[in-house]
Amino acid sequence: MKQKMVNISANTVVRNTKKSDFMKLGNILIIDGSSRKNGFTKKQLEFLKENVDCENITVYEAYKNKFEFCDGCNFCEANEKCKFSDLDEFFERFENADLIVFASPIYNGSFSSPLKALIDRFQFYYTYFYKHNKTQKITKRRMGVLLTSSGRVGEKWLSIMEEQLKFAFSILNIEFIGSALCNFTDTTPDIEKVEKEIKNILERIEQL
Repeated sequence: MKQKMVNISANTVVRNTKKSDFMKLGNILIIDGSSRKNGFTKKQLEFLKENVDCENITVYEAYKNKFEFCDGCNFCEANEKCKFSDLDEFFERFENADLIVFASPIYNGSFSSPLKALIDRFQFYYTYFYKHNKTQKITKRRMGVLLTSSGRVGEKWLSIMEEQLKFAFSILNIEFIGSALCNFTDTTPDIEKVEKEIKNILERIEQL
């Protein structure tokens, strides 16, 4: 099906599209932490998009979008916002999405560098949460999933990445739905396994 694609900022793409009738969501935000155009993380994202019926899919490419790093300045503690405004549009879409997909290859047992740096920029949500007696700054409850790929066996590192996201999600008002992992991408990637895992995630979302 032909897709309408609109650039909302540098290298950030919005797709207004209808896919299969597998399931329907209003807004999906994909946070893409892979630099490889034809890598296995990208292939997982394409498979996911082929199996949802969504009015709006926003893809934020962490490698291509340049943003400031959190420098621990504590500005957000006093002002309840970040001193940098470069991610304001991203955070607006982040807060309004129904489903947020974090996608990253496993590098040194964790997320790719720009994706980890992006997660660090959530700091102002953390300071608000604890400053206001564990009150969520984001009132809308969202869903979150993790898609990963590993050159070899990645289950150990996947569990570490899941724990990092679950902690972040507890403060970002996101329910962790599940994860999918494509192993052995350097040799014989287990495509059938990871596609089954993605379908299982979508089935769980549909049942909520």
